[in-house]
Amino acid sequence: MSQFLYIHFKVTPKGVFAKSAQNQTVGIELPVKHVEDWKQERPHLTLSDQEVAVEVAYPVAIAAAGKFLPLTNSPLREREIHSPAFLPKRLGVMNERPSDYEDNGIRAWFIDENA
Repeated sequence: MSQFLYIHFKVTPKGVFAKSAQNQTVGIELPVKHVEDWKQERPHLTLSDQEVAVEVAYPVAIAAAGKFLPLTNSPLREREIHSPAFLPKRLGVMNERPSDYEDNGIRAWFIDENA
């Protein structure tokens, strides 16, 4: 088993100053240990590993996207960071450049294919 999970989120900013863009995403590299620790700290909750991974990764995806785009005060409620998809392997951009944001070992890359 790999020591990381890779998650890809779509980004659709809705803030007043947000430019219209179609192909903006955030790629997340999440240590599997974070999922295991989360579940161990909350044994009363019965979420799948993928549900926990998305829960843990959302704040990092929001912070990474927020460095590049104006987001609303509640980006999850406004569906600005959405459509998480698990990837079988690391994204190419993760090998090409350093991460754009890191928090507690979770790394994020902002990807703007419009640029």
